[in-house]
Amino acid sequence: MESGGQSIVYAIEEPETSQHPEHQRGLTAALRALSQASGTQVLLTTHSPEIVKNLTFDCLRLVASDAQQRVSRVEPGELPYPSLNEVSFAAFGESTAEYHDELYAHIESSGDIDAYRTNKPLMSYTKILRGGATRVEQITLTDYVRHQIHHPENTHNPRFSPVDLHQSILDMRAFIRARSP
Repeated sequence: MESGGQSIVYAIEEPETSQHPEHQRGLTAALRALSQASGTQVLLTTHSPEIVKNLTFDCLRLVASDAQQRVSRVEPGELPYPSLNEVSFAAFGESTAEYHDELYAHIESSGDIDAYRTNKPLMSYTKILRGGATRVEQITLTDYVRHQIHHPENTHNPRFSPVDLHQSILDMRAFIRARSP
């Protein structure tokens, strides 16, 4: 910017409030375009996965209460796109069903689900068949958690614990990391 020019900073707290996800995407695009103007900086805080995934890693910063590292970059992690669930896991160890689903979908869509399952310990899972009959299958912890997330009506199995959810997420993150170039 030329000497003597003015700068402007837009600081917006949680712009996603009361906004439909489609409007959040449009707002994010507009704010990114605005940030490209000379002498302009846009700062925003968000809890919206829709906003985070429409940004790039170089646009994201994690602000923590830890005095050692107050502000840090968000680096590409296990997913190929920015994910608020991944940021929350990396920053706070927050294990959620949504993050589990994201990781599982990533492994499955990359065609690696069979490789992921190889040599994993198995556990019993009672599956409800059409007509109401049941069958006991041996599946991985990750599949157990995934089935329970997607089939809460199946009460034939003990609910997974927070420790189970966290371990499954750690296992998937390690697998993805090991397969990344």
